[in-house]
Amino acid sequence: ACRAMAQQLQRPCRLATWAARRHVRSSMPAFASSVQTACRSCLPLSSIHDLQRRCCVSETSLLVSARPSSFRESQEQVALTERQEAFLLERLPRSWSEAEIHSCLQSCGVDLGDDWQERILLMRSRLGVSIGRALVAFPAHVPHAKQAFPTATTYRPMDRTDVEAFVEQCERFVNLSEDLRRIARPDCFLRVITITEVPSNYGRKDIVHIIKERCGVTVDPKDVVFRFKRWGRQSETCYVVCPSDQEANHCVAQIQELAVPKRAAHGSLFGAAFLWSSRATLFASHPDLDFLLHDCKTWVFTTGWQEDMTVDEFLQVMNQLQFYPVHAVRYHISADNSSSFFMKFEEMEGWAGAKRAMTRLRKLKWRWRIKQSTPFFAYPRRVDVHRACEDRYEDEMSEGDSDIDEPIHY
Repeated sequence: ACRAMAQQLQRPCRLATWAARRHVRSSMPAFASSVQTACRSCLPLSSIHDLQRRCCVSETSLLVSARPSSFRESQEQVALTERQEAFLLERLPRSWSEAEIHSCLQSCGVDLGDDWQERILLMRSRLGVSIGRALVAFPAHVPHAKQAFPTATTYRPMDRTDVEAFVEQCERFVNLSEDLRRIARPDCFLRVITITEVPSNYGRKDIVHIIKERCGVTVDPKDVVFRFKRWGRQSETCYVVCPSDQEANHCVAQIQELAVPKRAAHGSLFGAAFLWSSRATLFASHPDLDFLLHDCKTWVFTTGWQEDMTVDEFLQVMNQLQFYPVHAVRYHISADNSSSFFMKFEEMEGWAGAKRAMTRLRKLKWRWRIKQSTPFFAYPRRVDVHRACEDRYEDEMSEGDSDIDEPIHY
């Protein structure tokens, strides 16, 4: 038997290693020594050393794997239901008020007390219309409360960080019109940068902290404006007004695939997101431009032309470059003392004429060696306008969407 075991050297080592792994938590050192003593009389000395080495490696690997392998297994991790301070209800009917929400919660056994009006925060627009999102300050985890609401309603528990982010979103959503008009001032034309792929739980202070740490530029939190999606949800795009044109160029150069935590309050536990920045969005505001577009999709905007260029001179230059707009409107840019023009093409072609013109302007930008970060052309859109007499808003309709309405980031 000893001679047969000596001929098959690998087999007893595998059996001993498997047995050592099975009993490592109870008595790994004693079992390894007993296996070494039992095999000493039948195996050569080199085989005994090899077996001892394998047992030690197995013990080390098993001890390492016994530690928490991720943050979910860590003993310091606190479940969201244990640190919950409120819960969020989404996709509620827009006609509902705080009273309907309170009555539904009472019907399922959730008592908010006598001060229930102070415990329910309903997200509203500037016109006072409900968006269908409500925050209920109730620390207990009550997922069954969703059954008392309409079928499409969603329930999500929220901790203190999520509550602060939602309250800030409500404030920014109400003041969105003033923020857009402020960053559309003439002196901010070349100082606005667009940051995309921003996590939905980020706020103004988080963006300001990232720009300060990674770019060395100090930005006022009120100069960070987030875009909102349909139904009042925060978009992954925000607009930042930098102190100067040079600092804006510096931020655009630095924020390119910049790794940041997905949840700023928890560090790197939830993985990383990658931010991108560009000058993809320009803002202009003037009384003469309020009724210029009239929701027409055949306009194209171009900037960076000579300061004293007139409309007739511009049309002559465009005709020489084989651009044939039917109408042009001049707009002075005081930030760099240049001229910009709104060109209107034939409406019979639809938005295809504007798309063809933008394609040719992109080729001209490359041929004339214009920097990528320097704005040269854009597709103009009027900022979304909601009126009190409307039941359905145009920006929430997808019938008239086209592939040039939204900026494309590569």
